[in-house]
Amino acid sequence: MEPRSLGQQPASSLSSAPRPLYPPGVTYRRYHEAVDYLERRLWHELPIVPVERALQGRITHVLAHLGDPHLRFPVVHVAGSAGKGSTSAITASVLRAAGVRTGLYTSPHLQTFIERIDVDGLLIAPDAFADTVLGLDPLVRQMHMEVLDGKGFGRPSLVEVAFAAGMQHFAVARCAAAVVEAGLGGRTDYSNVFAEKTATVITNVDFEHRERLGWSIPSIAREKAALIRGGETVITATSRREARDVIAARCAETGAPLWRLGHEVRVRVAKADAHGSTLAITTPLGAHEKLRLPLAGAHQADNAALGVAAALAHGAAAGVAMDTAVVREGLGSVRINGRLEQVQDRPRVLLDSAHNPVEARRLAEALRAHWLRDGVRLHMVAGILADKDQPAMVRAFASVADRIVLTQPPLGERIGDPGRMLAGFRRALGAANVTFEPDSERALDLALDAARARDIVCVAGSMFLVGALRARWVPEAQILRKRTARL
Repeated sequence: MEPRSLGQQPASSLSSAPRPLYPPGVTYRRYHEAVDYLERRLWHELPIVPVERALQGRITHVLAHLGDPHLRFPVVHVAGSAGKGSTSAITASVLRAAGVRTGLYTSPHLQTFIERIDVDGLLIAPDAFADTVLGLDPLVRQMHMEVLDGKGFGRPSLVEVAFAAGMQHFAVARCAAAVVEAGLGGRTDYSNVFAEKTATVITNVDFEHRERLGWSIPSIAREKAALIRGGETVITATSRREARDVIAARCAETGAPLWRLGHEVRVRVAKADAHGSTLAITTPLGAHEKLRLPLAGAHQADNAALGVAAALAHGAAAGVAMDTAVVREGLGSVRINGRLEQVQDRPRVLLDSAHNPVEARRLAEALRAHWLRDGVRLHMVAGILADKDQPAMVRAFASVADRIVLTQPPLGERIGDPGRMLAGFRRALGAANVTFEPDSERALDLALDAARARDIVCVAGSMFLVGALRARWVPEAQILRKRTARL
């Protein structure tokens, strides 16, 4: 079971800024060497063949080098424009509650690289991750030299090497199932390599990464629906008719049964507050009532329905019994950092990794429903990357914020020219209530200094930003020490 997130602790236990150090003699030197290798050499230095031409050529070559670990367990595959990380975590939590040894692969990470690779609530050991990543360097170099001679698809990317390390860990850990969050789209995604899937989830389809996925909803839906192989159950909450039609056509073509939220799958919320919701979920495999989900926001109820349906579909395919007690335990124990996570009280600090318009609107709705009342003012620290629909996210954040501090996400990710976003925020809130501070730590300090004890400071707009600022309350060393497996 995962440790309790700070968001689940009583307010009196929340500390302003704990900073525990590494244990004596522990530096995680080799792990940080592997992370530096991924971020410096595979992200910045060596050119690669475009993914549109390579498709899965590179990743299948790397996986074959490792002995095809991804073929040793059945997979629940989760894609979509928003909510896929939460849905993946919920699915894995229900499977674990049923006694299924479950790997969970999500991307990107929030604070430290190995957060992408989880088995039964424990992250891969830092040194084990380093051994796999650094051990692949001779292959990476060989693949790079071959493409210079006109052969192959070039060296693998950062995400491909990380994904391969995850699949290797799941195989070594003898996982009975894996829940895998897709990266970008589906057809060309590095995760589109599995032979045995029990379920494919497409949470929803909205405009995103148009330069890669296409400029219309049907084209984006086709990219995601390409993950459907046939034989697995397909589950979706897609509300756009043109996207639903594409997914339904792909299911008909492959013979995959289709469960749609609001039709074959239903969720009813009996009670909702800032700590989560009580709900009932019905699927073609049965009804489950009086379920407690400790995640705030109406959107999380939809994610829970998708996750429960996916877990039940896996259970039916794999012969694993799952009754209401299992579903109740799985939902009740799910913990997701960086999703309306409270890390401080007075002023209350919430961290949310909303990084596209759909998620930004959902965040605004949740804040309005559960926190913004009785004179509470919202101070937002926002950092939105240049490849997102910035105007739409500005509109969503401005609809609930009283004050905005616009900043730049760290780790080399930048927001581009902030002028247009500043103009949009200033039109909505007034120039006096909008500040630009490129340093994210100073931006957070500005928001905290301006907030009254009863106010809310919310950090949002980018997972990179949320992860970097979360380290003020939960340092990387604490994650590595408490949440990782032992070799």
